[in-house]
Amino acid sequence: MKSKILATILITSFAIALAASPLSVSAPVGIPILIDLSHKQPSMGVDVIIRMVPEAQWYVLVDSKEAADALPSAIKENAVVLVGDFATVGLEKLGIAMVIFGQPQTALKPEEVAALAKWFSASPGRALWVSADSDYPAQGSELSQHVANTIMEAVGARLRMDYTSAYDYLSNAGNASYRVLAFVNVSEVPALRYGCDRVLFHGPGPLAWVDDAGRWRKLSPNEKPANVFIIAMTSPESEITENQAEPKGTTAKVYKPGDRGPFVLMAAEYIPVKGGFNIVVLSGETPYGGYQPGATWSYYGVRISGPQFVRNVILWATGYMGELREYEKLAKLPDEVSARVDALSKDLTGRVESLSRDLTSRVESAIAGITSTLNLALGLAAIALILAIVALALSFRKPKTAK
Repeated sequence: MKSKILATILITSFAIALAASPLSVSAPVGIPILIDLSHKQPSMGVDVIIRMVPEAQWYVLVDSKEAADALPSAIKENAVVLVGDFATVGLEKLGIAMVIFGQPQTALKPEEVAALAKWFSASPGRALWVSADSDYPAQGSELSQHVANTIMEAVGARLRMDYTSAYDYLSNAGNASYRVLAFVNVSEVPALRYGCDRVLFHGPGPLAWVDDAGRWRKLSPNEKPANVFIIAMTSPESEITENQAEPKGTTAKVYKPGDRGPFVLMAAEYIPVKGGFNIVVLSGETPYGGYQPGATWSYYGVRISGPQFVRNVILWATGYMGELREYEKLAKLPDEVSARVDALSKDLTGRVESLSRDLTSRVESAIAGITSTLNLALGLAAIALILAIVALALSFRKPKTAK
């Protein structure tokens, strides 16, 4: 009887130890990334994004079973479909490393914003990509900008969406200024330039930021917080247009109608958290959904970098990097070579200046020696000349005769 009790205790203890053992906890195989479709975003482009990053374990969030059933098979077959919202889905439990929040068409509930902020700040190495829109009244109001700014404030970011529109009269598709082809090959994050030049931002809004006093400011390479990196910009031939100022909509905070570009349409910000930092990405248009998503590869006959660019952003933001790891080394080479050339030039200049100073010192010493010797010689010559003159003078004196 005692042996049976002992055996039971041992088995129970082993089972508890096994359950508590790290060996019983499966780590995710792919990068856990969640795409939000629970705020009425169209699914256009989601299948392309999923295919572009096969390294990920994809999750797609919808708000109802009917929405889940209506998803294209290309999404349902390659992603785990979740029904609910950010407050109920359990981002922490799923181990989500990145949330991509496309241009929303409905507002977030306060508990959703709180859940997103809690997940984002709980651990380093996480990423949040939030996209918005312009103030063109296709959705009736600047809802997506308000939602984006609410999320930015909740996670402690400085970046903001202004309530206006950016049109590009030079870099666009089909000669339509609202079909902006933004330059991503100017990204301040070198890895994001890999294989990319321009990306579609169909009807975008410009980015701004808030300072320590809460004042809104225009975002530019020359005016931005230290931990913000510009990713996409319009051409210099761009202009701000306001479509819905008050009372119809929300008046822009810093950009005014007629302002000329270039303008920032996408940026990233490093947010400090306990143990490290996280990355928040804000864009004035969406990678999926919208009228025409940023993941687009060609528009009105213009080949663009949408699919590759979206892949780059995901690989970089999650820290996985992939092929970007090697490209990042290559991208840094010009700066490293320039730094080495500058260092070599400074060293060479220093050596030349040192040699010049040494040579000058030696020449001056030699000249001083020569001058001293010359002065001595001149002095002796002068004495000799004087003595010669005296001798000559004495030789002309007539001797006195005796009387």
